[in-house]
Amino acid sequence: MEEAQIDVAGLVTSLQCQLDTLWGNANKAENFTIFRTPHYISQSKKKLFEPSVISIGPFHRGQPHLQALEEQKRRFLRDLLSRGDNISLDLCISEMKLLETRTRRCYSEMLDDLNSHEFVEMMLLDGCFLLEYCLKSIDGNWNPILEIGWKSNFIKSDLVLQDNQIPFFIVDKLYELIFNQDHRMIFVKYIPYNLLPNDSVFPDIPTETPDTIDSIIADPPAEIPDSTNSTIHSKLDKIPDPPHEIHHLVHLCYHCLVSNPEEPLVLISTMFRANSLIHQFLSRVLKRRSPHSTSRSLSVPLPNSSRNISSMLIPSAMALKQMGVKFKPKNNPKHMLDISFEYGVIKIPTLKFHDTTKFIFANLIAFEHSKYGKEHSPFTSFVVFLDKPVNTAKDVTILQECGIIENWLGSEDELTQFINQATEGTTFSRNHYLAELYTEVNRYAESSWHRNRAKLIRDYFHSPWATISVVAAIILLVLTLVQSFFAVFAYFHLPNP
Repeated sequence: MEEAQIDVAGLVTSLQCQLDTLWGNANKAENFTIFRTPHYISQSKKKLFEPSVISIGPFHRGQPHLQALEEQKRRFLRDLLSRGDNISLDLCISEMKLLETRTRRCYSEMLDDLNSHEFVEMMLLDGCFLLEYCLKSIDGNWNPILEIGWKSNFIKSDLVLQDNQIPFFIVDKLYELIFNQDHRMIFVKYIPYNLLPNDSVFPDIPTETPDTIDSIIADPPAEIPDSTNSTIHSKLDKIPDPPHEIHHLVHLCYHCLVSNPEEPLVLISTMFRANSLIHQFLSRVLKRRSPHSTSRSLSVPLPNSSRNISSMLIPSAMALKQMGVKFKPKNNPKHMLDISFEYGVIKIPTLKFHDTTKFIFANLIAFEHSKYGKEHSPFTSFVVFLDKPVNTAKDVTILQECGIIENWLGSEDELTQFINQATEGTTFSRNHYLAELYTEVNRYAESSWHRNRAKLIRDYFHSPWATISVVAAIILLVLTLVQSFFAVFAYFHLPNP
C-alpha cells in the first residue's frame, strides 16, 4: 500500500499564514474581553444566550431572524447624528476606522469573515444603536416601533447577553464626539439602571428616573446649579461607580452587582465567631496543661475538625425550617449579594424573578467564569447559594412566604427549574465568599438544642389555638399540682384533737 504524498512545502506555507494572522506574541496571553459562552455552560439553556430580536457585535451578525431591527440601527444613527452640531458621518466613520484593530483584538475569535468595510460599519451601527437606545430610554423619546412592550423587553434581554457585545470604548468615543465628556459619569451610571431590573438591584432608588438627571443627560447645560447637583449626586451615590475600564455592557452590569469584590461580602453572627475563638483557646490551654495526655476527656472539638461540616452544601429550605433556621428579607442591603446569618436567621435581599432576570443571571455567571474563573466567582456562589435550599416547589413557597422571593415567572415549578439549572456546568472555589456562612448554618442546624426547640414550636406552638391549648394545659397542670400539694400538706399537718 503506497503512502499518500504530502505537500510539505504547501502545508508549511498554509500553517505559517494561519500563525501570522494570530494576535499577540508567543507564550503571552491575550487580554480578550468578549467571548462566546462555552458549550458546557449553555448546552442546557441555549435560549438564554442567543439574541431574540437584535444582533450586537459579530458573533450573531447576519442571522435571518435578527434582520428586522437592522433598519432601526440606521434610523438610530440618523437620530444620533442630529443631536450634535459638530458631528458628521465622515467623522464617526474615521474614528471607528482608527479603533478597528483595537476592537478586533477584544474578541476571542479572529473574525476573518468580516472585511474592514463590513467590520467598521458594524462598529458604527451597533455603537450608535447602543448609545441612542440608552439616551432614548432616559429622555423617553421612543421610536414607535420600539414602544411595543414585548419588543422593548426582548431588546433589554439581548443587550445583556455575553455573546452579543461590542467594546464599550466604541460607545464612549461616540458619546465624546457628541457631548465631549460632559456628565459622562451620570450617563454611564444610568445604563445598568435602565438595563437591570432596578426594583431588585437598586431598591433604594425611585422607580421613576429623576427628571433633573433625565433633562441634564438629554440636553446638557453649560453648568449645573448647586441645588440640582446635590440632588443628582444623592441619587447617583446609591449606584456603584463604574470600573475605570469598562469592557462592555455585561461587564458594567456585573460591576454594579459586585462593586467591591475585595471587601467581605457576608456577615456571620458574632456569637459563632466567639464560639470558634473559645474552642481554639480551650484547646490550646488543655494541650499546655497536659501535653502528653491521651485522655479523650480533654479533647475539645474545633469547628470543621472532629465533624465534617460542609462549606459547600446546605439543606433545603424545608429541612432548614424544621431544624430551626429562619429566612428573612434583608432591609437596606448594601448590594444584591449582601447575605448574612445571625442568631439562626438567614437574611437575603428580596429577589424579584422576571423573564429578564433569567437572562441576566445566566449571562453574568457565564461572564464571571470567562473573565475571572472559579477562584473569583462571587456571583456564581450567590446563585449556587440560592440553588441549595431550593429542591422542590415547596422550598420556593417557603422563600416566597418569607418575603425573599417574588415570582413573576409563573408557577413555582418553573422558578425551581430555573434556579436548579442556572449554575449547571459551572464550578466555584471551596474558598468562596459564602463558605463561612455555609459552615455556620450547618453547625446551627446540626445542634440538638436548636432541632428540639424547632420541633417543640412546630408541634405545640404552630398556631394561636395550639398555643392557647398548651398554655391552658400548663395552667391546668400547675393548678393540679397546687391542689395536690395542699391536700398532702393538710394531711400531714392536721391539728391534734
